[in-house]
Amino acid sequence: MKAKLIITLTVLLLLSSVATATDTRVRTMGDNNMILLDEANITIFPSRLNEYPNLAIGEFGGNDFYEMGVHWKFNKDNPWVLGTYISTPDIGGPQGYDGTAFGHFTGSFGTTDKRVDLYYGRQNFPGTNNFGFHFGYTRASNDYSDATNAYMEKFFVYEFGFGITNAAKDFDAAVHFMFGGWTDEMINTPSVVESDADGYMEISAVARKFRSYGDYTMICHAGILHGKRGEKDHVLDGDPATKDDLITKDTRLIVDLGCGVNWTPALNVLVVGDCGLAIDNVKRESKTAAASLDQKLNHTYFPYWSIGFDADVFKWMDIRMGASSDWIIRKQEIGSDVEQKDKYAANDTYLGFGFHWGRLHVDTETDPDLFLRGFDFITGNGGGDDMNARISVVYELM
Repeated sequence: MKAKLIITLTVLLLLSSVATATDTRVRTMGDNNMILLDEANITIFPSRLNEYPNLAIGEFGGNDFYEMGVHWKFNKDNPWVLGTYISTPDIGGPQGYDGTAFGHFTGSFGTTDKRVDLYYGRQNFPGTNNFGFHFGYTRASNDYSDATNAYMEKFFVYEFGFGITNAAKDFDAAVHFMFGGWTDEMINTPSVVESDADGYMEISAVARKFRSYGDYTMICHAGILHGKRGEKDHVLDGDPATKDDLITKDTRLIVDLGCGVNWTPALNVLVVGDCGLAIDNVKRESKTAAASLDQKLNHTYFPYWSIGFDADVFKWMDIRMGASSDWIIRKQEIGSDVEQKDKYAANDTYLGFGFHWGRLHVDTETDPDLFLRGFDFITGNGGGDDMNARISVVYELM
């Protein structure tokens, strides 16, 4: 995943003719959530929730209906909005920044343990600004015992986000916090603590500013993230009496600076572009009683850039296409002996359609194979079985 997307722990503005929007729409326009004004922005700037009240939203992908949300609007005189989301993707257990699992868990946390995502938005608070708040909660546990074995295992993550949008709606800022931990114990006789968390947190900040020049809107955006994930492994050598057999500490720093543009060359036509610089640096320190090892994995995206457009075909249908390109310098160091440096580009293209029937809006990311090879039941060539990679559905509750 691109560093600029990692910062959105989960931006920017454009004046679009489309009344509602989704994760699928910003993806099919070049993966440009950073420069599109969109319902999907609430994961970055919770204060934008105030502009998307009274909605029911469904997200589909990977052969699953993976997220459902409702935006509830209360109090006509001084309105505020509550966003409630339930999602199904597997969270898994605690892990380092390279994806390796932490802990000696006997059970499994590979379930849909994200309990809830809540968003709160209020207008004119403080002053004439709009305020937004996000809370996410993940928790799972395994408690087991039989005649010879027993264990107690738990994993939790809390997420908090605070955002503000000024009265002119040309500036947004937000900060996000995440912290978590776990319990990993064999509770036989005697009880054994197999591993402990040694820091499990992240903090990030993002901001954006836009300025209009006729048909063009320029958007400058920036973000920074600092994170730490660590583990103290007490039973690596098989002897629980010796503590801290292996101490692993991961630290991460992400910095993203970019500038985008939104262009409306004609009625109901929108063209977008974004470019910037991002770095994603990860350092791992591993230490035992006998030795220590430092590892570094750094990615520089210089530049990353993307393009996309959204245009109406019929009153009830839009076409969308997009592409993104990350020019990556990857450098890996293992101790003082191993160093590897690679340069390459990671390119993606997207095709999608938007359908509008009254209050119902459906956005799709379409499989190009459907057009190139047709449906399998017609052609018999084994291609084109899936019409869409993902679909988003929005219904306006008013």
